[in-house]
Amino acid sequence: MKHFLAIVILVSCVLCGVTRVSRSAPFEDFTGQLSPELIPHAEELTAVILRPVKDPSKIKFTTPLGSGDKFTAGRLYDPTTDKSAMLIILVEPDSGTPYLYLDYDQNNEMSDKERINFAQSLDRDGQHKIVVNLPMTGSFFKSYPIQIEHWKDVTYDNMKEGERLILQSTEAYARGMVDIKGKKTLVQYAFNAKSKKINPASGWLGIDGDGDGKIDLDPISPEAAQAFDEDVVFRVGDTYVSTKKVDAEKNQILMREHPSSDYKRVELRMGSEVPDFNFTDFNGKKRKLSEFRGKYLMIDFWGTWCGPCRRELPYLREAYSKFQARGFEILGMDDDEDSGKVKSWLKANDLNWTQATTDSIKDVMRRYRIHSFPTSLLLDPDGKIISLNKRGQPTLRGRELISALDELLPP
Repeated sequence: MKHFLAIVILVSCVLCGVTRVSRSAPFEDFTGQLSPELIPHAEELTAVILRPVKDPSKIKFTTPLGSGDKFTAGRLYDPTTDKSAMLIILVEPDSGTPYLYLDYDQNNEMSDKERINFAQSLDRDGQHKIVVNLPMTGSFFKSYPIQIEHWKDVTYDNMKEGERLILQSTEAYARGMVDIKGKKTLVQYAFNAKSKKINPASGWLGIDGDGDGKIDLDPISPEAAQAFDEDVVFRVGDTYVSTKKVDAEKNQILMREHPSSDYKRVELRMGSEVPDFNFTDFNGKKRKLSEFRGKYLMIDFWGTWCGPCRRELPYLREAYSKFQARGFEILGMDDDEDSGKVKSWLKANDLNWTQATTDSIKDVMRRYRIHSFPTSLLLDPDGKIISLNKRGQPTLRGRELISALDELLPP
Protein backbone atom coordinates (compact mmCIF):
# COMPACT_ATOMS: atom_id res chain seq x y z
CA MET A 1 0.00 0.00 0.00
CA LYS A 2 2.87 2.37 0.86
CA HIS A 3 4.53 1.65 -2.48
CA PHE A 4 1.25 2.37 -4.28
CA LEU A 5 0.89 5.74 -2.49
CA ALA A 6 4.46 6.67 -3.32
CA ILE A 7 3.85 5.88 -6.97
CA VAL A 8 0.62 7.91 -6.97
CA ILE A 9 2.38 10.90 -5.34
CA LEU A 10 5.28 10.66 -7.80
CA VAL A 11 2.95 10.53 -10.81
CA SER A 12 0.96 13.45 -9.43
CA CYS A 13 4.12 15.53 -9.05
CA VAL A 14 5.25 14.71 -12.56
CA LEU A 15 1.85 15.61 -13.96
CA CYS A 16 1.91 18.87 -12.01
CA GLY A 17 5.28 19.66 -13.49
CA VAL A 18 4.11 18.93 -17.00
CA THR A 19 1.06 21.12 -16.49
CA ARG A 20 3.18 24.05 -15.33
CA VAL A 21 5.50 23.77 -18.31
CA SER A 22 2.64 23.52 -20.78
CA ARG A 23 1.14 26.77 -19.44
CA SER A 24 4.41 28.73 -19.78
CA ALA A 25 4.59 30.79 -22.94
CA PRO A 26 7.96 30.45 -24.74
CA PHE A 27 10.15 33.53 -24.72
CA GLU A 28 11.64 34.63 -28.02
CA ASP A 29 14.90 36.06 -29.27
CA PHE A 30 14.77 39.01 -31.67
CA THR A 31 17.40 40.06 -34.19
CA GLY A 32 18.19 43.25 -36.08
CA GLN A 33 20.89 45.28 -37.77
CA LEU A 34 22.71 48.55 -37.22
CA SER A 35 22.44 51.68 -39.30
CA PRO A 36 25.75 52.67 -40.96
CA GLU A 37 25.96 56.11 -39.30
CA LEU A 38 26.41 57.12 -35.67
CA ILE A 39 24.51 60.03 -34.14
CA PRO A 40 25.91 62.44 -31.50
CA HIS A 41 24.77 62.20 -27.90
CA ALA A 42 23.59 65.82 -27.80
CA GLU A 43 21.74 65.69 -24.45
CA GLU A 44 24.98 65.98 -22.49
CA LEU A 45 27.50 68.52 -23.81
CA THR A 46 30.93 69.55 -22.57
CA ALA A 47 32.08 73.16 -22.41
CA VAL A 48 35.19 74.27 -24.31
CA ILE A 49 36.46 77.78 -23.51
CA LEU A 50 38.02 79.56 -26.50
CA ARG A 51 40.58 82.22 -25.67
CA PRO A 52 42.18 85.03 -27.70
CA VAL A 53 45.36 83.80 -29.41
CA LYS A 54 48.46 85.44 -27.91
CA ASP A 55 50.66 84.78 -30.94
CA PRO A 56 48.49 84.62 -34.10
CA SER A 57 51.57 83.96 -36.26
CA LYS A 58 51.71 80.38 -34.97
CA ILE A 59 48.47 79.57 -36.76
CA LYS A 60 48.41 79.68 -40.54
CA PHE A 61 45.29 80.12 -42.66
CA THR A 62 45.22 79.08 -46.31
CA THR A 63 42.76 81.92 -46.87
CA PRO A 64 43.84 84.93 -44.75
CA LEU A 65 41.32 86.36 -42.32
CA GLY A 66 39.89 89.82 -42.79
CA SER A 67 41.62 92.68 -41.00
CA GLY A 68 38.62 93.25 -38.73
CA ASP A 69 37.97 89.58 -37.97
CA LYS A 70 38.32 88.38 -34.40
CA PHE A 71 39.25 84.81 -33.58
CA THR A 72 39.57 82.71 -30.45
CA ALA A 73 41.00 79.20 -30.10
CA GLY A 74 40.79 76.11 -27.91
CA ARG A 75 41.16 72.34 -28.03
CA LEU A 76 38.27 70.07 -28.92
CA TYR A 77 37.98 66.64 -27.32
CA ASP A 78 38.48 63.80 -29.81
CA PRO A 79 36.62 60.65 -28.62
CA THR A 80 38.52 58.47 -31.09
CA THR A 81 41.83 59.21 -29.28
CA ASP A 82 40.44 60.18 -25.87
CA LYS A 83 42.46 63.41 -25.98
CA SER A 84 41.63 67.11 -26.14
CA ALA A 85 43.98 67.60 -29.06
CA MET A 86 42.11 69.12 -32.01
CA LEU A 87 42.60 72.85 -32.42
CA ILE A 88 39.29 74.64 -32.95
CA ILE A 89 39.04 78.30 -33.93
CA LEU A 90 35.96 80.50 -33.84
CA VAL A 91 36.15 83.33 -36.35
CA GLU A 92 33.86 86.31 -35.85
CA PRO A 93 33.95 88.46 -39.00
CA ASP A 94 33.60 92.19 -38.86
CA SER A 95 30.20 91.56 -40.46
CA GLY A 96 28.37 88.30 -41.15
CA THR A 97 27.91 84.92 -39.50
CA PRO A 98 30.65 83.39 -37.31
CA TYR A 99 32.33 80.22 -38.58
CA LEU A 100 34.78 77.60 -37.36
CA TYR A 101 38.05 76.00 -38.32
CA LEU A 102 38.78 72.50 -37.05
CA ASP A 103 42.35 71.22 -37.45
CA TYR A 104 41.56 67.60 -38.41
CA ASP A 105 45.17 66.74 -39.28
CA GLN A 106 46.56 68.67 -36.28
CA ASN A 107 49.26 70.55 -38.22
CA ASN A 108 48.27 74.04 -36.96
CA GLU A 109 47.44 75.08 -40.51
CA MET A 110 43.83 75.86 -41.32
CA SER A 111 43.01 74.87 -44.86
CA ASP A 112 39.81 75.76 -46.66
CA LYS A 113 38.68 72.11 -46.26
CA GLU A 114 38.85 72.54 -42.49
CA ARG A 115 36.49 75.51 -42.47
CA ILE A 116 33.04 74.79 -41.00
CA ASN A 117 30.18 77.16 -41.74
CA PHE A 118 27.22 77.58 -39.45
CA ALA A 119 23.75 78.23 -40.77
CA GLN A 120 23.22 81.85 -41.73
CA SER A 121 20.78 82.49 -38.89
CA LEU A 122 20.47 81.53 -35.25
CA ASP A 123 17.99 78.85 -34.23
CA ARG A 124 15.07 79.63 -31.93
CA ASP A 125 17.21 79.16 -28.80
CA GLY A 126 19.76 81.73 -29.96
CA GLN A 127 22.54 79.38 -30.94
CA HIS A 128 24.54 78.20 -33.91
CA LYS A 129 24.71 74.42 -34.14
CA ILE A 130 26.43 71.99 -36.49
CA VAL A 131 27.57 68.35 -36.60
CA VAL A 132 31.07 67.50 -37.84
CA ASN A 133 32.20 63.97 -38.68
CA LEU A 134 35.66 62.76 -37.72
CA PRO A 135 37.04 60.08 -40.08
CA MET A 136 37.32 56.66 -38.41
CA THR A 137 39.04 53.49 -39.64
CA GLY A 138 38.82 49.87 -38.58
CA SER A 139 35.13 50.04 -37.77
CA PHE A 140 31.75 49.28 -39.27
CA PHE A 141 31.14 53.02 -38.86
CA LYS A 142 33.23 55.24 -41.15
CA SER A 143 33.04 58.44 -39.12
CA TYR A 144 32.40 59.71 -35.60
CA PRO A 145 29.99 62.66 -35.21
CA ILE A 146 30.51 65.59 -32.86
CA GLN A 147 27.82 68.21 -32.31
CA ILE A 148 29.24 71.71 -31.83
CA GLU A 149 27.19 74.62 -30.49
CA HIS A 150 28.06 78.30 -30.21
CA TRP A 151 25.70 80.32 -28.04
CA LYS A 152 25.56 84.02 -28.83
CA ASP A 153 26.29 86.19 -25.80
CA VAL A 154 26.31 83.20 -23.38
CA THR A 155 29.20 82.93 -20.91
CA TYR A 156 30.17 81.07 -17.75
CA ASP A 157 30.85 82.86 -14.46
CA ASN A 158 34.60 82.18 -14.60
CA MET A 159 35.08 83.33 -18.19
CA LYS A 160 37.19 86.41 -18.89
CA GLU A 161 36.58 89.24 -21.31
CA GLY A 162 37.22 88.22 -24.91
CA GLU A 163 36.72 84.50 -24.26
CA ARG A 164 34.04 82.52 -26.07
CA LEU A 165 32.02 79.44 -25.17
CA ILE A 166 31.70 76.35 -27.36
CA LEU A 167 29.75 73.25 -26.34
CA GLN A 168 30.54 69.86 -27.84
CA SER A 169 29.20 66.33 -27.60
CA THR A 170 31.71 63.73 -26.46
CA GLU A 171 29.74 60.52 -27.02
CA ALA A 172 27.78 58.98 -29.87
CA TYR A 173 25.05 56.41 -30.36
CA ALA A 174 24.77 53.50 -32.74
CA ARG A 175 21.23 52.99 -33.96
CA GLY A 176 19.48 50.05 -35.54
CA MET A 177 16.19 48.30 -36.16
CA VAL A 178 15.10 45.07 -34.46
CA ASP A 179 12.14 42.94 -35.48
CA ILE A 180 10.14 42.48 -32.28
CA LYS A 181 7.20 40.20 -32.93
CA GLY A 182 6.81 41.39 -36.51
CA LYS A 183 7.31 45.10 -35.80
CA LYS A 184 10.46 47.01 -36.75
CA THR A 185 11.60 48.77 -33.59
CA LEU A 186 14.23 51.51 -33.28
CA VAL A 187 17.03 50.85 -30.76
CA GLN A 188 20.25 52.63 -29.87
CA TYR A 189 23.42 52.03 -27.87
CA ALA A 190 26.46 53.97 -26.68
CA PHE A 191 29.42 53.40 -29.02
CA ASN A 192 32.94 53.20 -27.60
CA ALA A 193 35.12 55.19 -29.99
CA LYS A 194 38.40 53.70 -28.72
CA SER A 195 37.47 50.00 -28.66
CA LYS A 196 35.03 50.47 -31.56
CA LYS A 197 32.64 48.15 -29.76
CA ILE A 198 29.17 48.30 -28.23
CA ASN A 199 28.48 46.96 -24.75
CA PRO A 200 24.72 47.04 -24.03
CA ALA A 201 25.40 46.43 -20.32
CA SER A 202 27.28 49.72 -19.97
CA GLY A 203 26.44 53.30 -20.92
CA TRP A 204 23.33 54.94 -22.36
CA LEU A 205 20.88 52.91 -24.41
CA GLY A 206 17.32 53.32 -25.56
CA ILE A 207 14.40 51.82 -27.44
CA ASP A 208 11.25 53.14 -29.10
CA GLY A 209 8.80 51.72 -26.59
CA ASP A 210 5.65 53.50 -27.74
CA GLY A 211 6.11 52.91 -31.47
CA ASP A 212 6.18 56.56 -32.53
CA GLY A 213 9.42 56.10 -34.48
CA LYS A 214 11.50 58.13 -31.98
CA ILE A 215 13.42 57.50 -28.76
CA ASP A 216 12.84 59.95 -25.93
CA LEU A 217 16.32 60.41 -24.46
CA ASP A 218 15.31 62.40 -21.41
CA PRO A 219 17.11 60.85 -18.38
CA ILE A 220 13.81 59.81 -16.77
CA SER A 221 12.11 58.67 -19.97
CA PRO A 222 11.07 54.96 -19.92
CA GLU A 223 12.61 54.74 -23.40
CA ALA A 224 16.14 55.52 -22.14
CA ALA A 225 18.45 54.23 -19.43
CA GLN A 226 22.06 54.32 -18.35
CA ALA A 227 23.36 50.81 -17.75
CA PHE A 228 25.93 50.05 -15.06
CA ASP A 229 27.15 46.51 -15.75
CA GLU A 230 23.56 45.23 -16.00
CA ASP A 231 20.94 43.97 -18.41
CA VAL A 232 18.33 46.73 -18.67
CA VAL A 233 14.80 45.53 -19.40
CA PHE A 234 12.58 47.83 -21.49
CA ARG A 235 8.89 47.68 -22.27
CA VAL A 236 7.89 47.69 -25.94
CA GLY A 237 4.11 47.73 -26.00
CA ASP A 238 3.21 44.57 -24.06
CA THR A 239 6.59 42.93 -24.64
CA TYR A 240 9.58 43.15 -22.29
CA VAL A 241 13.07 42.91 -23.75
CA SER A 242 16.76 43.36 -23.04
CA THR A 243 19.77 43.26 -25.35
CA LYS A 244 21.93 40.14 -25.22
CA LYS A 245 24.59 41.30 -27.67
CA VAL A 246 25.47 43.90 -30.28
CA ASP A 247 28.22 42.89 -32.71
CA ALA A 248 29.30 45.90 -34.78
CA GLU A 249 31.71 43.83 -36.90
CA LYS A 250 29.01 41.33 -37.91
CA ASN A 251 26.31 44.03 -37.90
CA GLN A 252 24.02 42.04 -35.65
CA ILE A 253 21.74 42.96 -32.75
CA LEU A 254 20.38 40.17 -30.57
CA MET A 255 17.62 40.82 -28.02
CA ARG A 256 15.73 38.50 -25.72
CA GLU A 257 12.23 38.52 -24.27
CA HIS A 258 11.52 38.67 -20.52
CA PRO A 259 8.50 37.98 -18.32
CA SER A 260 6.76 41.14 -17.15
CA SER A 261 7.98 40.40 -13.61
CA ASP A 262 11.53 41.30 -14.74
CA TYR A 263 10.45 44.86 -15.51
CA LYS A 264 11.14 46.82 -12.32
CA ARG A 265 11.06 50.33 -13.69
CA VAL A 266 8.50 52.88 -12.51
CA GLU A 267 7.49 54.80 -15.63
CA LEU A 268 7.28 58.52 -14.93
CA ARG A 269 4.74 60.03 -17.31
CA MET A 270 2.52 63.10 -17.22
CA GLY A 271 -0.79 62.19 -15.61
CA SER A 272 0.43 58.87 -14.18
CA GLU A 273 0.07 58.12 -10.48
CA VAL A 274 3.34 57.57 -8.63
CA PRO A 275 3.23 54.29 -6.67
CA ASP A 276 3.55 54.53 -2.91
CA PHE A 277 6.97 53.87 -1.37
CA ASN A 278 8.53 53.80 2.08
CA PHE A 279 11.43 55.95 3.25
CA THR A 280 13.18 57.03 6.41
CA ASP A 281 13.41 60.75 7.16
CA PHE A 282 16.41 62.53 8.68
CA ASN A 283 14.93 62.08 12.17
CA GLY A 284 14.95 58.30 11.76
CA LYS A 285 11.15 58.07 11.37
CA LYS A 286 9.63 55.56 8.94
CA ARG A 287 7.48 57.41 6.42
CA LYS A 288 5.43 56.84 3.26
CA LEU A 289 4.89 58.86 0.10
CA SER A 290 1.13 58.50 0.56
CA GLU A 291 1.32 60.73 3.67
CA PHE A 292 1.51 63.68 1.27
CA ARG A 293 -1.80 62.93 -0.46
CA GLY A 294 -3.98 66.02 -0.57
CA LYS A 295 -0.92 68.24 -1.12
CA TYR A 296 0.95 69.49 -4.15
CA LEU A 297 4.25 67.67 -3.69
CA MET A 298 7.61 68.36 -5.33
CA ILE A 299 9.90 65.31 -5.19
CA ASP A 300 13.46 66.56 -5.52
CA PHE A 301 16.40 64.18 -6.12
CA TRP A 302 19.48 66.09 -5.05
CA GLY A 303 22.78 66.06 -3.12
CA THR A 304 25.05 68.61 -1.46
CA TRP A 305 27.87 67.42 -3.76
CA CYS A 306 25.86 68.67 -6.77
CA GLY A 307 26.47 72.35 -7.63
CA PRO A 308 23.27 72.81 -9.70
CA CYS A 309 21.31 71.22 -6.83
CA ARG A 310 22.69 73.70 -4.29
CA ARG A 311 21.93 76.62 -6.60
CA GLU A 312 18.26 75.59 -6.61
CA LEU A 313 17.93 75.51 -2.82
CA PRO A 314 17.26 79.26 -2.30
CA TYR A 315 14.33 79.01 -4.74
CA LEU A 316 13.01 75.88 -3.00
CA ARG A 317 13.28 77.65 0.36
CA GLU A 318 11.33 80.63 -0.99
CA ALA A 319 8.71 78.34 -2.56
CA TYR A 320 8.30 76.37 0.67
CA SER A 321 7.89 79.52 2.73
CA LYS A 322 5.51 81.17 0.31
CA PHE A 323 3.28 78.25 -0.69
CA GLN A 324 3.20 75.75 2.19
CA ALA A 325 0.06 77.42 3.52
CA ARG A 326 -1.52 76.88 0.08
CA GLY A 327 -0.95 73.12 0.15
CA PHE A 328 2.60 72.81 -1.16
CA GLU A 329 5.19 70.38 0.24
CA ILE A 330 8.68 69.23 -0.74
CA LEU A 331 10.19 65.78 -0.30
CA GLY A 332 13.96 65.87 -0.67
CA MET A 333 15.50 62.61 -1.92
CA ASP A 334 19.05 63.08 -0.66
CA ASP A 335 22.00 61.36 -2.37
CA ASP A 336 24.63 62.06 0.32
CA GLU A 337 26.29 59.23 2.22
CA ASP A 338 26.41 61.03 5.60
CA SER A 339 22.88 62.14 6.48
CA GLY A 340 24.06 63.52 9.83
CA LYS A 341 26.30 66.14 8.23
CA VAL A 342 23.62 67.06 5.71
CA LYS A 343 21.03 67.42 8.47
CA SER A 344 23.22 69.96 10.29
CA TRP A 345 23.93 71.80 7.05
CA LEU A 346 20.23 72.01 6.19
CA LYS A 347 19.37 73.33 9.64
CA ALA A 348 22.08 76.00 9.43
CA ASN A 349 20.69 77.14 6.07
CA ASP A 350 17.02 77.10 7.20
CA LEU A 351 16.06 74.34 4.77
CA ASN A 352 13.50 72.47 6.85
CA TRP A 353 11.28 70.41 4.57
CA THR A 354 11.19 66.59 4.73
CA GLN A 355 14.31 64.77 3.60
CA ALA A 356 14.66 61.03 2.87
CA THR A 357 17.92 59.31 3.74
CA THR A 358 19.97 57.83 0.91
CA ASP A 359 19.94 54.27 2.28
CA SER A 360 16.15 54.23 2.49
CA ILE A 361 15.55 55.28 -1.12
CA LYS A 362 18.17 53.29 -3.04
CA ASP A 363 15.52 50.98 -4.45
CA VAL A 364 13.32 53.95 -5.43
CA MET A 365 16.21 55.61 -7.27
CA ARG A 366 17.04 52.34 -9.03
CA ARG A 367 13.44 51.76 -10.13
CA TYR A 368 13.07 55.39 -11.27
CA ARG A 369 16.57 55.11 -12.83
CA ILE A 370 17.69 58.45 -11.41
CA HIS A 371 21.24 59.19 -12.59
CA SER A 372 20.99 62.94 -13.24
CA PHE A 373 20.89 65.54 -10.48
CA PRO A 374 18.87 67.53 -9.73
CA THR A 375 15.82 65.63 -10.98
CA SER A 376 12.41 66.89 -9.86
CA LEU A 377 8.77 66.05 -10.42
CA LEU A 378 5.60 67.71 -9.20
CA LEU A 379 2.55 65.74 -8.05
CA ASP A 380 -1.01 66.96 -7.65
CA PRO A 381 -3.10 66.18 -4.52
CA ASP A 382 -4.10 62.81 -6.05
CA GLY A 383 -0.45 61.78 -6.43
CA LYS A 384 -0.43 62.20 -10.22
CA ILE A 385 2.45 63.79 -12.10
CA ILE A 386 1.73 67.31 -13.37
CA SER A 387 5.30 68.25 -14.26
CA LEU A 388 8.55 66.47 -15.10
CA ASN A 389 10.19 69.84 -15.76
CA LYS A 390 10.11 69.37 -19.53
CA ARG A 391 9.31 71.97 -22.16
CA GLY A 392 5.62 72.86 -22.15
CA GLN A 393 5.19 71.79 -18.51
CA PRO A 394 5.26 73.86 -15.31
CA THR A 395 8.90 74.85 -14.71
CA LEU A 396 10.50 73.48 -11.55
CA ARG A 397 13.73 75.49 -11.64
CA GLY A 398 14.84 78.92 -10.48
CA ARG A 399 12.59 81.94 -10.32
CA GLU A 400 10.14 80.33 -12.76
CA LEU A 401 9.28 77.73 -10.10
CA ILE A 402 7.75 80.49 -7.98
CA SER A 403 5.64 81.75 -10.89
CA ALA A 404 4.53 78.21 -11.84
CA LEU A 405 3.40 77.38 -8.30
CA ASP A 406 1.57 80.70 -7.95
CA GLU A 407 -0.51 79.80 -11.02
CA LEU A 408 -1.09 76.14 -10.07
CA LEU A 409 -1.96 76.33 -6.38
CA PRO A 410 -5.31 77.39 -4.99
CA PRO A 411 -5.40 80.87 -3.39
